[in-house]
Formats: sequence, structure tokens, C-alpha cells
Amino acid sequence: MPTFGALELTAVVDRLATVRDLDTEAWSLPGAEILQLAFEVPRATEALLPRAMHPAIPPYATIWVTRYAESPVGPFTLAQLRLMARAGAHPRGLVLGAVAGTVEAATALRERWGLPVVPGRVTFTRRHDRVMAAVIRDGVTVLDCELIDPEPISGGDVQYIHSVTLAHAPLDGKTGPRLIQVDSRYTFKKAERGRPRVGVLVPPAWNAGPLRPLNPIAATVTSCDTDLPRIRFVMDPEVPVVRGTRRIRESREE
Repeated sequence: MPTFGALELTAVVDRLATVRDLDTEAWSLPGAEILQLAFEVPRATEALLPRAMHPAIPPYATIWVTRYAESPVGPFTLAQLRLMARAGAHPRGLVLGAVAGTVEAATALRERWGLPVVPGRVTFTRRHDRVMAAVIRDGVTVLDCELIDPEPISGGDVQYIHSVTLAHAPLDGKTGPRLIQVDSRYTFKKAERGRPRVGVLVPPAWNAGPLRPLNPIAATVTSCDTDLPRIRFVMDPEVPVVRGTRRIRESREE
């Protein structure tokens, strides 16, 4: 029998972002740099996952820190914590929390894609022997992590799993909690791998409850052209996705 998430939706509904509509235009985001760290997390994290989704086995999460050189709201850096899971047969990363380096970026990401973004200070630093990222909110460091000893690999060896985010969104004249798929594309220019290290991760700052880093899995850093897409799919968070998925548009037109 498949295992499903155990999130009590009523416990989180008041803090969810609200999407203004499901017809947002795509953003082209060239010249991005992405640091991703993956690590195992406790089984208790299934309480963070909507009932529509299946926990990963073993449970794991990813930290994603992206420095966007260009965007419609100017350059910014975005940090995300994602709990990895499956939507039906498809691997997906549920965005638990996120911090953007500018207020303009945080507002746009919440209103356009429903990402749970708040403003803060996000740093992304490259050195010859490591790539470091940190997030500070209200004067407190809530994330400090790094990739150690980077070595070149092929961009074909890197796979970024699509995100989903839980947010209020209008559909058929009603606004309510929905899972929104954010399926960005990537054209890799450079890729490296290394050893992941998470020095600080404060779960409450990321809406992450029982999540804490356990065994490290992998770390990569890439340079790429990417996007934030038009919304194609939304899902009922309480119904298995094979029954609760709604297609918003047929194809990637942009």
C-alpha cells in the first residue's frame, strides 16, 4: 500500500500565500547560479506533506539557493527548503519555506506562483574550494550551508526535480488551498559537484516543524539559463493527484 502525507491542512491554511490568478506570464531568467544540497530527514516529516502526495523513501529534503542575475524585478537571490516526495508516479519537491533577497522579488513570487517567500538577507559566495550560502532574517542566521571541494561534471548529470507549492488560488470562481506545480526548465552551462555541509538550519523559519538534516546525500552547483513558467497544473491537496489534478493549459507556449 502506498504511504500518503499526513498534513493537517487547517493548521497551515492561514499562513499560505495567495495567488492573484492562474494566468501569470513566464519569467525568463538567464545567467542563474544554483546551489543544491540534498540530505536525509526524519520520517516524522510526513506530517509536513499534503495527503495528495507520497513521502520519499527514505525521506529527504533539498536546500536550493539561486542567484538570479536578471529578472523582471531586478537581480535577486532566492533560498528554498523543499521536502522531496512524489505526486502519483512523479518526483516533486514541496516548497516548505523560502527567503528572497528583495521585497519586490518576495512579493512577486508569492502573488504569481504561490511560493511561501518572505524577504530577508540571502548570500551566495563562491570561493576556489567551496560555494557558500547563508540566510539571515531579523538579525538571526536561519541557514548556513556550503558545497565543499567542487569538481567539474557534465550538466547532463544534474537533474532538478520540479517544485510544487501549497497556496490559495482561484479556480472555477472559488479561492482555496491548492498545490501548484512550478516546472522550470534549465539549460546548463557549467556544473560541479562536491560534499554538502549544513551548519545551521532553523526549522521554524522554514515552516519545517520536525525537519532536521541527517545523513548528507549530494551537492551540486550549476550555471544555467532558466525560467519561472506559466502555471500548467494545480492539484487538490487532500485528494490523490491521479484524481485531483487539473490542467490549466495544454502546452508550454513561451
